[in-house]
Amino acid sequence: MLNTATTLVAHESPTMRRAAILSLIAAMSFTGANVPFGKAIVLEVPVLVFLAFRFAVASIALLAVAHREPGPTLTALPTWRWLDIAILAAIGSVLFTLFMLEGTKRTAAVDAGIITATIPAVVALIGAAVSQRWPTTAQTLLITLAVAGLIAIQLGGNAAGAGGSWQGNALVGAAVLCEATFVVVSQRMSALVRPIRLSLAVSVMSLAFCLPLAAFALDGFDPFAVRPEIWLLALWYALSSSVFCTVLWYRGAALVPTWLAGLATAALPVTAIAVAAAFLGEPVSAAQFAGATLVIVAIVVGALAKDRPEPVTRRPPQQD
Repeated sequence: MLNTATTLVAHESPTMRRAAILSLIAAMSFTGANVPFGKAIVLEVPVLVFLAFRFAVASIALLAVAHREPGPTLTALPTWRWLDIAILAAIGSVLFTLFMLEGTKRTAAVDAGIITATIPAVVALIGAAVSQRWPTTAQTLLITLAVAGLIAIQLGGNAAGAGGSWQGNALVGAAVLCEATFVVVSQRMSALVRPIRLSLAVSVMSLAFCLPLAAFALDGFDPFAVRPEIWLLALWYALSSSVFCTVLWYRGAALVPTWLAGLATAALPVTAIAVAAAFLGEPVSAAQFAGATLVIVAIVVGALAKDRPEPVTRRPPQQD
């Protein structure tokens, strides 16, 4: 049986705190960089088939390295804790991706961007409701600053085009709730399970959820009709989103308070814009640059600020 220990975030060293937030930002950066890749992939591969491919590739890769990770194995995890892993898989991985991809098909990019900009605030609200510890005024202001910056980024982009439908907006809103739930649940699970093993457990369970649905989507799908470069892109997407991203996220999530973990999610759209500008040649407006600056300032100040003592379940030192 796994043992747990309780400590205080405020007692973490500044170095550990900065390393944790950098790990979270890197995780969200992988996700943001994959946004244009995912759109290209689902133009040729059905969404459900792509999800099954993604989690199959990730599970194989994680299985190959999980045995080298020190600490308790997944078999030592209490049975009731597998419910949290099921939540991370079903809600944070499968449903989030489905809602986001299907929602962005049905609504304007600006509408979807503004809705997803609320993720840091939604994370803070759900985290506070669960822990009964609300962010301070200063922390709330930082979250508000990040949300304002994200909205400025979206409004500063190309807003021309048809407006979004309420169905698409609702799906994107559901994706936001899924992502916020993932952030909150991942904090308590990353305090109990090592990051590679936790990533493996979530990936395998996500694959189990996807396979029955993917079987229906295979009807009429010809994998040989998909260009080789798209399969290579799908391979990179699987490794970066379900291996590199998740391991980095679980590694940092247990070491920061919920509101700060939510703030780190603001790095996602900033990275997406940077990748689009650097590799796709898309222009960046002054409003988008200003919005990205607000987001970066909010994250940096949040990472450097001191918290009031907040109990967090933490993983005890492991024996190699």
